Amino acid sequence: MANSVEGRFPFLDVRLVEFCNRLPASLKLRVLNEKYLLRRFASQLLPKEIWTRKKRPYRAPIQASFFGPNPEKYTLDLLSAGEINAAGIFNPLAIGKLVAKARGDTKLSEIEEMALVGIISTQLVNKMFVRREHMLNEHTTAPFRVVDHALIG
Repeated sequence: MANSVEGRFPFLDVRLVEFCNRLPASLKLRVLNEKYLLRRFASQLLPKEIWTRKKRPYRAPIQASFFGPNPEKYTLDLLSAGEINAAGIFNPLAIGKLVAKARGDTKLSEIEEMALVGIISTQLVNKMFVRREHMLNEHTTAPFRVVDHALIG
């Protein structure tokens, strides 16, 4: 699956859910000790450095996706000084610095990457749904269209 993340849900097995429903609450909720019972079980099978490590979320490669060797034109347009000023939501100087850093050799922090996605998303929503401007899809010649819900019958 070259272009997506596949979800697999081993803990949704109906027998496992029924078993967990029969467990006393004291084994399910251990304040800040996440996955207490699973970790206790894993301690019998896995090395300590595995079952004691902290939870880490999956993070998509944001900087590489938006600012790789050939960044998408729409991304650069949405983050341009003109578009940032037109939206009037973000500080153009701060965004310019973040974009320059993202386009350079410096790796963005997790917070900077999350900010970047939030900025791009906000700019896209503002352009398409607030200002109601069309954007061209690079793979087609037809623009994306904002649907007027009053016309849907």
